[in-house]
Amino acid sequence: MNRVAVVVDDHALFADSFAALLEKLEMFDEVHVLNDSKKRLNYFIKNSRKELYLFLDYYLGDHLGIDIINDVHRINKKVKIIMVSSVTHAVAVRSIMAFQPNAFISKASGFDTVLECMKSINENKVFYCPIITQCLKELKQEKEVWLSAREIEILRYFAKGFSVNETAEKVFLSKHTVVSHRRKMMKKTNTNTITELLAYVRKTGLIED
Repeated sequence: MNRVAVVVDDHALFADSFAALLEKLEMFDEVHVLNDSKKRLNYFIKNSRKELYLFLDYYLGDHLGIDIINDVHRINKKVKIIMVSSVTHAVAVRSIMAFQPNAFISKASGFDTVLECMKSINENKVFYCPIITQCLKELKQEKEVWLSAREIEILRYFAKGFSVNETAEKVFLSKHTVVSHRRKMMKKTNTNTITELLAYVRKTGLIED
């Protein structure tokens, strides 16, 4: 069975450099950078039987990397998800962990960390680099706040200045449901206004401008 690595990162220079690094490992038969959503989906469908390793960033321009995880799992049940991100805030890390990636590497990590990560995955172990491990320790020391992928999606539209009605159309929900989500998110984050809520999720790295 072919072992394939797919890199998804909207920063082209990093994506190409990281793909070149993976090729040097000589652990993969193929290494691809697939940032176009349509091309990526087509590739996953056509190669659903291959041993797939998906190296995925959290921030991907207009959407988040976690949005991809459920889709690729439906196509390839054995896919290995390796988050490779600059996210360091404990709350954002916790949000990513809810999707149960096989590994989580900080972009500040070195070559040795990538090697250690692959060794752990090959041994069917979950791997977190030291930076992410420290984030998880910090998470235990503060009040845990968890926002769902749907809630974060709604917040991204609010952050762009969309109204409740406009957001409802974008996410195919009723305006009443969007308002309900907003109210629940404010309660979770102990905020009183949408401005405070957006300030919180920006501070914690759940969304970026």
